Amino acid sequence: MTKHLLALIMTALVVHPLPARAARTPWVRLSAAAARAIALREVPVRTRVLRERRTLYGHFVLPPGAEAVVTPRIRGRVTALYATIGEHVRRGAPLARIESLLVGTPPPSVVVHAPLSGVVEARPALLGEAVAPGTLLYRLIDPKTLWLKAFVYQKDIALIHHGRRVRIRALGLSRPLTGRVTLIAPGINPRRGSETVWIRLVGPKAPVKPRLFARARVTVARARALSVPQGAVLRVNGRRAVFVSAGHGRFRYTPVVTGIHARGFVAVSGLARGSRVVTQGNAELFAIWTAGGRLRAGG
Repeated sequence: MTKHLLALIMTALVVHPLPARAARTPWVRLSAAAARAIALREVPVRTRVLRERRTLYGHFVLPPGAEAVVTPRIRGRVTALYATIGEHVRRGAPLARIESLLVGTPPPSVVVHAPLSGVVEARPALLGEAVAPGTLLYRLIDPKTLWLKAFVYQKDIALIHHGRRVRIRALGLSRPLTGRVTLIAPGINPRRGSETVWIRLVGPKAPVKPRLFARARVTVARARALSVPQGAVLRVNGRRAVFVSAGHGRFRYTPVVTGIHARGFVAVSGLARGSRVVTQGNAELFAIWTAGGRLRAGG
């Protein structure tokens, strides 16, 4: 019997055109046996809080002002180095001593100090090395002020705004982080075909490092609305519709307007709260509807 029913449905889809508006009935009638054959399921329309989100991918970078290069102001020779790679230094702490090339007894020397508080990321300077203004001695970074540099697809650019709250998952961290969109690039990156946004971390400091990969979820819309599972909504000629159960094997083809969607649900208007919509078997109901709205299965 099931094969016979499905064959009738496929015939309805292939042979019968969409009924003319004047002759079309919104109702579909289905016997209990036919409903069982297509495993028909219904759920009530409920009010839910929906949050539509977008996922952005990127990596952590240093914001402006969180990185410094240390160079000498004079020509001379490195006679002392006071910090090593990975060491935390405070602003104003001595980093190196440079002995000047000027003649003197002893020769004049200059101490180079840290321009910011942070961590020594690089120290290319060597003891005894000849240096001049512009020679890199140290590179310092402030890892506590890292931002997430993420990329937004072009279709979602209009949805991402300054100040949006962001939930971040970073590789190697068990707990999510929180951030806010702080800067938005003024143009599209032609190589990526996307827009760049910078997200500043807020709340407790996290042990993140430069270039650490992360995924960010941004809420772009929020609504408290009547909603149904996305699978209940049919797309018909560019419009949206559902089948609403009236009991006793009767189902009404009902156009709806959809709104935001999230977590498998979609906001709808045009339905009453508590009414029941078909979530499984609605494609078969549509085939029956196009065939005139009635199909019976014996047994």
